Amino acid sequence: MRRLLVDHIAGETLVLAGEQHHRITRVLRLRSGDALRIFDGRGSEWEAVIESLDRARVTLRLGRPVQPTPEPRIKLVLFQSIPRGDAMERVIQKCVEIGVADIVPVVTRRTVARPRAGEQSAKLARWRKIALHAVEQSGRTWLVPIAEPVRVEAVVDGLRSADLALVPHATCCAAGCHAERPPRVKSRGSEESCSATNRAIQPIRDALSHTCPPQSVAIVIGPEGGFSPDEIERFAAARARIVSLGPRVLRSETAGLVAAAIVLYHFGEMG
Repeated sequence: MRRLLVDHIAGETLVLAGEQHHRITRVLRLRSGDALRIFDGRGSEWEAVIESLDRARVTLRLGRPVQPTPEPRIKLVLFQSIPRGDAMERVIQKCVEIGVADIVPVVTRRTVARPRAGEQSAKLARWRKIALHAVEQSGRTWLVPIAEPVRVEAVVDGLRSADLALVPHATCCAAGCHAERPPRVKSRGSEESCSATNRAIQPIRDALSHTCPPQSVAIVIGPEGGFSPDEIERFAAARARIVSLGPRVLRSETAGLVAAAIVLYHFGEMG
C-alpha cells in the first residue's frame, strides 16, 4: 500500500497541492479512485482514497484509522561520523528502515567529509527527505529526525544521557596484531592508537549480554580513519562501552547499520 506523510489531517477530506501533489501524481503515479494510506508523522495513520485530481490539486477522502506499526521500545540514537560521497544517504535510509529513532551526523577529528557552509543546508534537506521516504517505505508512522552536524562535545553529552552507550571501534587487532604484544610501529600516532584503545574493548555481545533492557541506547560510529585516542578516552569517560563488531574491519557506513541491528535484535526488536 502506498503511503504519504500529511502534516495536518482533519475532517473527512483533504486537499493537497505542491510537493504532495507532485509525489502522488508523478512519483507514486496514482489516479482518481486509487487507495493509499496517509500518516501524520506523530504515530497516527488512516486509509484514504483519491476522490479527484487535476494539474494542481489532489482531493483525498479519509477512511478508517489504521493500527500503526509499533515503534521499537528502545529509543536508539545513532551518532554517525559523516562518510565520504553519498554514503550518508545509505546510512540514513537503511537505519531508518530497521528502527533507529534519531540520526545525528558527526564531525570528528578524522572526518574527511566536512560539509561547507553553503552546502550544509542542501545536504541536510536531502538527508531529511531520504529519511522521510524511508519512513514511508518501511511502514513507520513517526518521523526520524536528522540533526544538523555536531562536534564531539555534543556526542559526549548524548552519551551521558543514554541508558546504554556503545562505541564500536576497529583497533589494530582487527588487522592482525594482539593487545598483549603490540607490534612495532613507525609513528608515535599509531602507537598511541594501539595502546589507548585495546585495553577497554569488549565484544558487543558481551556488552549487551550483561545489560538489562534499556530505554535508550546511543551508538557512535567513527570516520574512515577511526577515532583518535583522545576521542576514545572522552567517550569512555562519559560511561560509553568501547566495543568490537568482530574480526573484520567494516566501512563507516556499514558499521552503524550492523551495530544498530545487533542491538535491536538482542533486545527483541527484530526477528
